Amino acid sequence: MAEAMSEATLREWMQRLGPRLIALSTGICRDRHRAEEIVQEAFIKLWRKPPDAGEIAFPSWMRRVVTNLSINALQRTKRPSALPEFSSDPALRHEVEPSDALSSDEALTRLDRALAQLDDSKRAILMLRASEGLSYEQIAVHLDVPIGTVMSRLNRARTALKDALDELDQGGAAPTVYPFRKYRQA
Repeated sequence: MAEAMSEATLREWMQRLGPRLIALSTGICRDRHRAEEIVQEAFIKLWRKPPDAGEIAFPSWMRRVVTNLSINALQRTKRPSALPEFSSDPALRHEVEPSDALSSDEALTRLDRALAQLDDSKRAILMLRASEGLSYEQIAVHLDVPIGTVMSRLNRARTALKDALDELDQGGAAPTVYPFRKYRQA
């Protein structure tokens, strides 16, 4: 059984993992305030009963807990909410050249709308791949599914995202170039 951790150790892990976990949860549940609460709840779980494997397992264990808590929170309240366009959080912020700001903002808004149309599990797997940069193998371990399942789920999620983007394009202006690189070819 894992030993209880000191407050200093918990604080260190909160500083190390907190911003990325909040970014992950925000990407899944699309609500910064809710994401902060979810990450806080995950750290309480870590404080009360850390994983038996010790500190080496903390990052992956916390990602899994935050992912599950975020999806559960969405399933409890099926209210869509918008992603904040601008954030002071360095994990969510990206730099844009002034000349590209207008087209980039428009493309991101369309991408955010398309992501909002996806179901929770599709958005979650895309965020694990894109935001966290996890490999297929890491996602398989994280979700406790075979790697083939990860590959098929990612393919379905990408197809659903592309369809949602195409649907948005048909409903309005001419197609836009989307910043898929932001999502590191999830």
